[in-house]
Amino acid sequence: MFQFFLNPWLLLGLAGIGLPIMAHLLSRRRFDVVEWGAMQFLNPSRKTRRRLKLEELLLLMLRIGLIALIVLAVTRPWIPGGWLSGYRSSGSRTVVLVIDGSNSMSRSDGVNSVHQNAIRRAIEFLGTLSGDDSVAIIDARDQPRSVIESPLRDPVVIEQELRKIPPPSGACSMMSALEKALAILGRSSSTAREVVVFSDKQANGWKAGDDAAWLRFDDQRKFPAVKPQVWSVDVTKGLAPMRRNVSVGAVELSREVTVPDFPVRLKVSVRNDSDGEVQIPVRLLQNGQAIAGETQSVRLGARSETVLEFDHAISAAGSHVLTVEADVTDDSITVDNSSHVAVYVAKSLPVLLINGSSSPIRSERATFFAELAFAPLEDRPPWILATVRDAAEVTEDDLRAASVVICCNVSRLSPAIALALRKGVEEGKGLIITCGPQTTIETFDACFRQTQILPQLDVVRTREAPPQADDLVRVAPLSIQPGWLDRFRSDPGRSLLKASFASWILFRTTPMNPVMGNAAANVAGANSGATATSAAQETAPTPVKHDPPAVLATFSNGDPFLMETRYGSGFVLLMTTTLDRTWNDLPTKSDFIPFLHEAVFHVSSAQSHRNVRYGEPLLAEMPWDAAAYAVAKDAPSVEGDSPRNDSTELPDFVFAVPGGQNVRVPVVEGNERLTATFRDTLTPGIYRSGLKFAGQQSADSFVVNYDHTEDEMVLLTDEDRARLVTNDRICFTDSLSDLTSRMYGDETVTELWPALLTIFLVFLMVELMLTRRAIRRGYGGEAIVRGEAA
Repeated sequence: MFQFFLNPWLLLGLAGIGLPIMAHLLSRRRFDVVEWGAMQFLNPSRKTRRRLKLEELLLLMLRIGLIALIVLAVTRPWIPGGWLSGYRSSGSRTVVLVIDGSNSMSRSDGVNSVHQNAIRRAIEFLGTLSGDDSVAIIDARDQPRSVIESPLRDPVVIEQELRKIPPPSGACSMMSALEKALAILGRSSSTAREVVVFSDKQANGWKAGDDAAWLRFDDQRKFPAVKPQVWSVDVTKGLAPMRRNVSVGAVELSREVTVPDFPVRLKVSVRNDSDGEVQIPVRLLQNGQAIAGETQSVRLGARSETVLEFDHAISAAGSHVLTVEADVTDDSITVDNSSHVAVYVAKSLPVLLINGSSSPIRSERATFFAELAFAPLEDRPPWILATVRDAAEVTEDDLRAASVVICCNVSRLSPAIALALRKGVEEGKGLIITCGPQTTIETFDACFRQTQILPQLDVVRTREAPPQADDLVRVAPLSIQPGWLDRFRSDPGRSLLKASFASWILFRTTPMNPVMGNAAANVAGANSGATATSAAQETAPTPVKHDPPAVLATFSNGDPFLMETRYGSGFVLLMTTTLDRTWNDLPTKSDFIPFLHEAVFHVSSAQSHRNVRYGEPLLAEMPWDAAAYAVAKDAPSVEGDSPRNDSTELPDFVFAVPGGQNVRVPVVEGNERLTATFRDTLTPGIYRSGLKFAGQQSADSFVVNYDHTEDEMVLLTDEDRARLVTNDRICFTDSLSDLTSRMYGDETVTELWPALLTIFLVFLMVELMLTRRAIRRGYGGEAIVRGEAA
């Protein structure tokens, strides 16, 4: 019983209720009775005597009650629950607020978006916390963003940060957000730790079916000394069901780098998330402007999707943004009606052709047909600036000047050139390797395997096609993988599929040895002599992550025709046969030229980095001449130049981010270029960079993409909820009142002293009224009554 009093020892004051009783008893002393003649006429009636006794008893009870009330009030009695004053935190609590920032939160109720309602609910929740509670905030998107990393106690600052959260865009990885919240709570010392998620009921962000991830989450909840509780508040309560939503998926681009008037292919999915059929126009835009003749009308059934393709050639060199947009009105969610991709159009692409078949006769070179394929048309500038060098004559300057290097039947490279080639690919240059009669186990190992460019591939042998005419070996159409080869797999009549192959190199994939040691020293098979061996040892590369080789196309007998891997930042493409007519008749086919161009543009795209995933950095650059800029750096700024950085004396790159803000990023001086890295790419959309300095300028466009799977609107099912509440992982609630009653129900108390003081005042007023009435009436009647009683 005493646990319901904050000051139970003050209950001893209840002994004071004996004071009015003692006063009452003492006032009942006997009176002297004096009889006189008129007394008989003053005796009150029985009814009056009874009323006077009741008033006297009432006064006694009121005075006892006044003393009891004042004593109980100072002992501060309380009752559990918040039914009188509402549920509130009792303090010593750390709360992480998680705000869903996905596309679906942009849906509106006609006044506010769901995202705005979530922020408003979060602000209302702050009012239920005590002054000792601390709060952190996470903006849940493709990757969670910490708005407040270290929990704060100032509600004004917390509210301001909540209101600064940008509008919803992209997807939401709720698991990543919750793991980040657990990491924040793990550093807290509070006795209560909570995660409160404000979200809609979309299922894709939760990934309830990923049992392994949720089991890992259960383990993470066990690490803190105080187990955190996770709550999810549905902020769509009362919102009408979604009537219609049309979404455009991620754009698949055939290549990021192209040349003027060389078309690129865009492939994109369009989805209808409604219960009825819709017909909508889907159009292609370049830099925000609609392109004439590039609109397709699409009819979509209920809950269905289709894939559209656009082929578009850009005439102007530079960086461009292509947008696929669904022109739809009255859509529940409009932010997913378009999808973007960045394309860089180079005036021409520098390519280095390394010839491995030395011959004074040009037509006998291994690079001969590639030279013809890259030759410019008479009335147009060249798409590809090809430079031809014999393998023994290649210099490091040749490699630095090229964006793509093509090694044709190369059997020998000097150690310095092999090292420079490896470094170029590691930094993002493209490399195409074509085989030939000089490709052997020893030569391939010396040039490409021991230098770690292709450490996972072993040459098995040279394989020849059967001599029978009926068994011609061709490229298998169904083996061609999607991507930059799409144009050759979509049409069975393509001449690439009709080319016949007489010989090719058979490769075997082997696990890569993580310890490189002095592997490069084993190039003696191709580079004989102590000098070559010593140089190779000096050029032994440091470990770089390799992707496993992937087969892009096979011959009709199943042997690989094209293989691709990634070394560092660059692409490496391996063609197991020749690029001339020695082993095949591919150079005589009409598809040879487009095939070779597509291959070059594909491997060169590794240097682009203009289409990045959510959270990946953007790299802007401008050519840099150290000698010329040394003068310009000390010269005064010219009107129109970019603002200079006080510390570097160089201009800053200016990045325009989604939402209209401009962010300055300091440049970094390199040997040949100025660069700037922008890392705050937590908002999907179009980014642009600009720099103008010393008469030169750089303008570039980038696109930050997100996971489009959440564009499919699917609500959490009962089965999903059952999975999420397993092991008390998530507690779902539909209102703040339910949240606070369940969160604070065991600790919220209602103190009764204000009510007791109110009753005390009422009793006091009644007591004063009765006492005043008795005084006005006088005590004569009381004396008569008592005398009569005596």
